[in-house]
Amino acid sequence: MLGLYEVFYAGYLFLRLISAAIVIYCVLSWFRHTFRAFYTLRRFIQPFVSPFQRLSLRVMRYFQAPIDFTCLFALIGYQILGRLWWQLYYLLARAL
Repeated sequence: MLGLYEVFYAGYLFLRLISAAIVIYCVLSWFRHTFRAFYTLRRFIQPFVSPFQRLSLRVMRYFQAPIDFTCLFALIGYQILGRLWWQLYYLLARAL
């Protein structure tokens, strides 16, 4: 049976996996998109990145910048979520 720490650590590892996949996707996007791994990775991270696209479009319109900040906002968002995840663990660990 899994303990509370193992469950939260697995969730944290999943967040780290998503962040690493986003970074790898960004690096691969600088090259030609002929890599099969690029399209597979894009399908994997698209559900995790899509909530941040609206914010990125607003920033692009406001600053009239041709740069897509979606992946950057997603990385920042998942870093914040990871910290909140551990805060929730500490609160639950104290309560139990």
